[in-house]
Amino acid sequence: MRATVMPLVTLLLGFSLLQMSNGLQGTLLAIRAGLEGFGGVTTGLIMSGFFAGLSVGSFVAPRLISGVGHIRTFAALASVASAAALMHLAFIDPWVWIAVRCLTGFAFAGLIIVTESWLNASVSSAQRGKLLAVYGMVGMASGAAGQFLLNLGDPAEFILFVLVSIVMSLSLVPISLTRVEGPRAEGAQEPPSLRRLWGLSPYGAVAAGLVGASIGTFYGLAPLFAQEMGYTQSRIALLIAAFTIGGLVLQFPLGWMSDRMSRRGLGVGLAAAGSALMLLTLPIPAPTGTMLLVLGFAIGGLVLPAQSIVIAHVNDRAPGSAVIAVSGGLVLMQGIGAAIGPLLAGVLLDTLGPRGLPLALGAFQLAIVAWGLLRMTLRSDPETQERHAAPPLTPNFVEGELSREE
Repeated sequence: MRATVMPLVTLLLGFSLLQMSNGLQGTLLAIRAGLEGFGGVTTGLIMSGFFAGLSVGSFVAPRLISGVGHIRTFAALASVASAAALMHLAFIDPWVWIAVRCLTGFAFAGLIIVTESWLNASVSSAQRGKLLAVYGMVGMASGAAGQFLLNLGDPAEFILFVLVSIVMSLSLVPISLTRVEGPRAEGAQEPPSLRRLWGLSPYGAVAAGLVGASIGTFYGLAPLFAQEMGYTQSRIALLIAAFTIGGLVLQFPLGWMSDRMSRRGLGVGLAAAGSALMLLTLPIPAPTGTMLLVLGFAIGGLVLPAQSIVIAHVNDRAPGSAVIAVSGGLVLMQGIGAAIGPLLAGVLLDTLGPRGLPLALGAFQLAIVAWGLLRMTLRSDPETQERHAAPPLTPNFVEGELSREE
């Protein structure tokens, strides 16, 4: 496993800086929107803007990667995301913020597709769960670190927005100086297609959207939820960090398990536990600070690792010519879910108060369970018997039909 991960360190380091800055930016915008009095629905629209842009970018980014390569695409889109962070300061208007969040989401679609397609091209399905678990852990640890950066300034001032831009710009350094070149297809790569994604895994396509809705809703509206409950800025940052750390702690054990059992069955089990936990929190009128952090940790541990498990599940079924297409399709479904999720949850927050958040999250998780059980009755899951070992990534080649960029 170490031989597989080491050539990818610079890619993961650049991605970690992006996730750190994006984690800070998401919480910062939610808090600042509350300070500006935008309201739950408007804040939900702002948060959804990121994922709407993510959906559009999932179609454009694969063409950029095919045209100029993984590294140049990463560098260009990270620069766009860095500039977009500063635009929030120039125009403090909800409609402008929605547009800027769309631009940021567009850039992050390409950054995610670059990272995930590169990683998935580096291993066979025998090690994919563990490698994507490392990827998930890096992203979540960085996202948690980003929450603590919130304490370095006042959300009502400009310094935190500048900090977001600085960290995003620094993400360019490791991947721009890497000596390991990104993968390139020897043959034509398939374009992103929801029909193709559905053909490979109907469960994976829908589950990706619902997992995206769950994650987008929590990151987008949990700060507003906690703000309405009367928690301080530092406590809000701890809640988001607890959610992220919960996923971080369970990411690798669950990734290891997914390489040894049905990924679909594991995903359904996690969603069932997540929906049950949400239902248990509904009767609690106002969780104490400690209880809130424990709940955040538990929810993150059940929801966040599901993203990597779904990605691995779909890529187990994808040929080498569909690596970028699958990454784009999954990002699109996650973006659609994460765009709709905060909007629906925002309506529930405005209608029912703070209880609207666990209700929305529980509904998304329950939908994963229902869809997964339905697919299990329609199609067996032979994936654990089809996995095979493959050599790790080397400076000269990657597994399958991918070779190095010249």
